[in-house]
Amino acid sequence: MTKNQITGVLSVSTIITEKVYKEQQKNDRISKFFQRLEISKAVKSAGFYKRKGTQPVDLLKYVFSLVFRNSNIYLVSKNRPADGKSKNTIYRFLNSKAYNWGKLLYAVAVNLISFLLPLTSEQRENVLIVDDTLYSRSRSKKVDMLSRVFDHNTNKYVKGFKLLTMAWSDGNTTVPFAYQPMVSTNEKMIINHIPETLDKRTREYRLRRAAQANPIEAMFSLLDKADLTLLKAKYLLFDSWFAFPSVIMKARKKGLHVVCMLKRLYRVYYTYNGKQYNLKELYNHLPHNRRGNIIASATVQIHNQDKEEIAVKVVFLRSNKKNDDWVALLTTDAELDEEEIIRIYAKRWNIEVLFKISKHYLKLDAELESRSFESLYAHCAIVFLRYLMLAYENRIAEDDRTCGELFFLICNELRDITYLQALVILLNVAFTQATADGVLDNEQISYLMSIFISSIPHFFCDFRHF
Repeated sequence: MTKNQITGVLSVSTIITEKVYKEQQKNDRISKFFQRLEISKAVKSAGFYKRKGTQPVDLLKYVFSLVFRNSNIYLVSKNRPADGKSKNTIYRFLNSKAYNWGKLLYAVAVNLISFLLPLTSEQRENVLIVDDTLYSRSRSKKVDMLSRVFDHNTNKYVKGFKLLTMAWSDGNTTVPFAYQPMVSTNEKMIINHIPETLDKRTREYRLRRAAQANPIEAMFSLLDKADLTLLKAKYLLFDSWFAFPSVIMKARKKGLHVVCMLKRLYRVYYTYNGKQYNLKELYNHLPHNRRGNIIASATVQIHNQDKEEIAVKVVFLRSNKKNDDWVALLTTDAELDEEEIIRIYAKRWNIEVLFKISKHYLKLDAELESRSFESLYAHCAIVFLRYLMLAYENRIAEDDRTCGELFFLICNELRDITYLQALVILLNVAFTQATADGVLDNEQISYLMSIFISSIPHFFCDFRHF
């Protein structure tokens, strides 16, 4: 054997060994994650049971690991049919009508939150975030409960669902714990309706009926299933799509303060000094601060249809789309100052990161080919479980307090998001929206940003590095 042949054999052997080693590492980390968060117990409590063949927890771990092995159900069932997990076995597992996937995700999320809570001080503002995202099935025709939903990015109707998601966050780690795929509330937009022959007493019917609920009702349904004493969250964050007085007051009755962005609705009124104004009128009535990004703020009252009133604080911020444009934030915690309101609301951006990672890296809307609504619901839970593992691994890698009791005592907790970081997030959102709407180009945005940074006082010098 020549020297080149020997070198080639050694290189191939090294590559194979390294590949096997990395595969074993992935399996070990997945197994540790399942063990640390007691997923086997969660599987049993959620009604998963063995019919025949493989245990449910083993099937869950198998499907869970596919994305980390850069594979999918079709490729594995075609190339490795002898490992006992055929395509039919996997789809029977996902299509099961007896398994409660929502309960499984909640149990695992609570275990992760219980692990994270001791790592931060009691003064930290833990928050709940609710938002929805597009679950696209644009190539489908016969998917169960398929409907046309509005995509706000393209301003077009597309085939698919809206995935309403509720997550917990301490500012560093985001934990999705509840979700609900939503179809259009307009019956004409629903392509595949609930079969008339489906028994209304079954879980299949209740699952589909919940998907047809009003998004606000669905949001409170997810909130009612959560134990707020375990989550230890103080604020509920959402964007302007849910920002109605009745919603804000109902959330406050459940013991949560609300921090949200407001819409410029002409028929929603705020009482200030005994007079009622809509949001635009209130902005024009208040004295303005010509310097800085905070234009004005005021404590006002809002009321619902039952004529109940609560005091809230409204903060108007300068927007960089146009010189005279503005956005408004509201909180039911009127004791917060303006900078603190901005900082807390900026944590809502964490759920956008969750959606981005779930779609682009965890194959939320690109992996499943099943037409069943049960399998779609199950797949969403599996994707969020994958995200929980990434969040867990990231926290262990960054937070020295996870190393043990000694490190917990001598190490500082991870820093919460600062006011300046929150301001950067809001500026980036404004610039991105301005570019998307065609208001400004990249050169104009760079010029405006350079002017803004050059005008920052020297004691904010750390801000220049963002």
